[in-house]
Amino acid sequence: MPIAMSKGFNPHPKISMPLALGVGICGEEEVLELELFRHEPLDLLVERFRRQLPEGINIISARPISPSEKGAVHDVTYKIIFKNKSLLQTLRIEDFWKEDSIVIKRVKKTGQKSVDIRSSVGKIWKDDNALFLTFRLTPEGMPRPEEVVDALGVDPKKELFEIVRTEVNLTSV
Repeated sequence: MPIAMSKGFNPHPKISMPLALGVGICGEEEVLELELFRHEPLDLLVERFRRQLPEGINIISARPISPSEKGAVHDVTYKIIFKNKSLLQTLRIEDFWKEDSIVIKRVKKTGQKSVDIRSSVGKIWKDDNALFLTFRLTPEGMPRPEEVVDALGVDPKKELFEIVRTEVNLTSV
């Protein structure tokens, strides 16, 4: 495959994932960006990738971008699957939206940092089986799904749930 390589003493393929998954979080529709050193028909490139991917990893879609275009994360969506489905009925979603800001404390190696998680939350909804959260990337970053679950009234240290990132939306900068 004509994947471009970086320059220097230890060249490596120019492949990137715009937003790494957190530890313990599954991904359903992840984004992979790669740079080619020559044009290749998209369908041929996709087929070559498909033949080499491990079982369980599939290409959902592919699109070309110009070399000058740089992908940036606009927003991400997570699905929270609670082991105890009755917790979905206790979530304080309306209370969350009433707040202008929701400040949490993050413990870092250098000390505590206050972060307003409310400003990056774009959508919250639920169905019979899961909670869904969409976060916008802001200059301050974005919240962790478990921080929003906590703000909705469920203690993430006591309750069991699975976090699945279902979508990563990019925008060009």
